[in-house]
Amino acid sequence: MTLSNKQISLIHIAKNQLKLSEQQYRETLHIGGAETSKKLDQLGFEIVMQILIAKGFKNEFNKSFFGHRIGMASPAQLYFIRKLWDEYTDGAGTEADLAKWLENSFKVSALRFLTSGHAQKVITALKKMKSRKLEKTPG
Repeated sequence: MTLSNKQISLIHIAKNQLKLSEQQYRETLHIGGAETSKKLDQLGFEIVMQILIAKGFKNEFNKSFFGHRIGMASPAQLYFIRKLWDEYTDGAGTEADLAKWLENSFKVSALRFLTSGHAQKVITALKKMKSRKLEKTPG
């Protein structure tokens, strides 16, 4: 399902408010699974919005829809997990790959179901995995 014009506009408003460079904007869209905002699907839109909110985007829309849920992982934690995953997989890991790893490692089927406690464990695990990978890489 394609995004509405309002959703696409919201992404552009956030980009301007945060003063993102073109590279930062494209990297954010890439994490959402698309090269342009018009190619995002609904899940990609939600991912991109969580990242933009974690970077400081403020809008009436995100207070009601994307705000921090009590007991659940914060948008900042989710952004950091995606960033670590992207670094660990050298940009080749998809959101589906991350979900599969979460299911196998933490018995959580998707990022949106992570509690704040689980999120911290996921972050710690990804940091260790990334560190071990760097140790194995000849330098």
